[in-house]
Amino acid sequence: MSAPLITALEIGTTTVKVLMGELREDGGLMVAGLGESESRGVHKGEIIDFELALNAVRRALEEAEATAHRAIGESIYLAASGGRAESRLHQAGIPILNEYEETGGEITADDIDHALEVARKVPLADDRIRLHTLQQTFEVDGRGGIVNPEGMLAQDLKVGMLLIHGRRSTVENLKKLLQAVPVTCADAAFAGFCSALAVLTPEQKRAGAVVIDLGGGTTDFVVYNGGIVKLAGSIAVGGSHVTEDICSGLNINRRQAEALKKESGNAVINAMAGEQSFSVPAEGGFSGRVVRSVTLHTIINARMKETFRLIADQIEDNGLSGVLNAGVVLTGGGSALDGAVDLAQQVFNAPAQIGKIYDCVGVSTKKEGARFAAVIGAVRYAADQQSAAPKEASRLRQWFSKLWGGHAS
Repeated sequence: MSAPLITALEIGTTTVKVLMGELREDGGLMVAGLGESESRGVHKGEIIDFELALNAVRRALEEAEATAHRAIGESIYLAASGGRAESRLHQAGIPILNEYEETGGEITADDIDHALEVARKVPLADDRIRLHTLQQTFEVDGRGGIVNPEGMLAQDLKVGMLLIHGRRSTVENLKKLLQAVPVTCADAAFAGFCSALAVLTPEQKRAGAVVIDLGGGTTDFVVYNGGIVKLAGSIAVGGSHVTEDICSGLNINRRQAEALKKESGNAVINAMAGEQSFSVPAEGGFSGRVVRSVTLHTIINARMKETFRLIADQIEDNGLSGVLNAGVVLTGGGSALDGAVDLAQQVFNAPAQIGKIYDCVGVSTKKEGARFAAVIGAVRYAADQQSAAPKEASRLRQWFSKLWGGHAS
């Protein structure tokens, strides 16, 4: 009997995506099935019509099962986008005691575990939910940037934690939707973090990069530096806002605006295209008209520049502007927009590219990989969590054994 595949799901404003896969022995990801359906009943990452959203999720799951020729398991992993995700840095510490219970001694593995346990207890408002608690570096007697303090002499040990949290109602409603499928939500991970796991190499994480996941209703971002997540968040602006701007700016219907964006749109205003124009026929009560390319590009540029600027401002406010040595990496459906890479390079003053999925077999094109980055990363995240669970259980058994002076079974 085959081992169950890991299934990941992202419920976006414009599309629902599902991926079924497994990790190979060499650590790479093998994609077995992909599913995608037009999203219904979701706005800016929030469920606004439960039944419509449920039907869209079921269609995507059925397509993934058909392509994988396997049924999904009893539980799936959720890549949660939107939900006003934010990050907050928290630091906590403990005194280091010697064998006489006096301050000052050698830092042990138990001391490190204790400091991590204390630092993870970050208070949250009732309307927020914890998605990730990501370890930063240690501080020994006021000296920061310590990666592994075990064996050092010190009086106190501190460790930083980056808490990524989202709106509780958003995540819980997504989980409730899965229960109605019916499947269990094994875990909910921040979609921006998942996208980064899919497209960033260890070298890029160390050098410093921002991953921007351009969704339909929201845009998620994660900043890495020194191999560690330093900042994460979500803004309620996405590709659907670009489409709405085109609708109102050109007085055409939504279907036509979406088609124009995909076929003729560009995030950069090209002066050479100033004399180019094309006809938009009358449709759905809207009059036909001639549209200049430069007009379309100006509308798109304004919204896309605003999106990138909002993220760049947060990066700057957190003192991280100078760490993007590996540049900007774009994922999500919006990354396919012509000129998006060039505009990102201008706004962030850093190299930019469309995210390339690494160590993954089964995704046919670069653009497809960028669109599915969140669910690809969610499968990778799930595999990491599953492999870490036995190690954590073993560590706890050893800790209890030392505590009680016996052997834990």
